Amino acid sequence: MELAEVKVLIPQDRVADFYSLTARFIAGDPQLEAPARAARRPRRSRGPSGSSYAPIGKHLKDAKGSETNMSFSDIESVLGRKLPTSAYRHRAWWANTDTHSQALTWLSAGW
Repeated sequence: MELAEVKVLIPQDRVADFYSLTARFIAGDPQLEAPARAARRPRRSRGPSGSSYAPIGKHLKDAKGSETNMSFSDIESVLGRKLPTSAYRHRAWWANTDTHSQALTWLSAGW
């Protein structure tokens, strides 16, 4: 059996939940079985133009150069609304993942 090391980032306030779920999974809890592959929602490879984060995508596409610095208030100004609380509290909110609409927006804009 080949083993792989995996690093999982978990918000500190959810560590106990993570260990509890892991223990249930290892014990074979049938409620934690993954859904059938066909039932899973397909991942999107392009940013959703109808997303509430679309204004950030447009802003980034129009940005000059290969870097841009934006504060939370700059981002909120572009969006026309406040960021969710999780954007302030959890670093993972900003992860480049295709399962979060905000990340799809900046990834599809080339950032």
